[in-house]
Amino acid sequence: MSNSNRVDDGSVSLTVPARPEYLRLVRLAAADAGARAGLSIEDIDDLRIAVDELTYALIGEDALDSALTLRYVGTPGLVEIEGACGARDEPIDVSQLSKSIIGAVADEHEIFERDGMRRFRLVKRGRT
Repeated sequence: MSNSNRVDDGSVSLTVPARPEYLRLVRLAAADAGARAGLSIEDIDDLRIAVDELTYALIGEDALDSALTLRYVGTPGLVEIEGACGARDEPIDVSQLSKSIIGAVADEHEIFERDGMRRFRLVKRGRT
């Protein structure tokens, strides 16, 4: 029996090399999750911006010898995205500009290191 509150039966996972040139795929998958969740065009644009900023903060500008894995979950009016990649020697550096941008376009977010991995969590709700 299906739950009518779910957009689909599960989450969508995407694994790409942890390099900036793959951010386009990350944004496209976010836009798809937002559309399936029924978000407005403006909310989908905000979601794409937020996931781009958070993902870039995880991987930085240098290529990592690691994979970047994202999990997208959409329910009506809400998208949650989690991202993870291997840790680097230096701490996660999120510029003040990126912090301001993410704060303006995401409803909830966090970025952290745990268990030898860099991670983020992002929540975007549709405006009512």
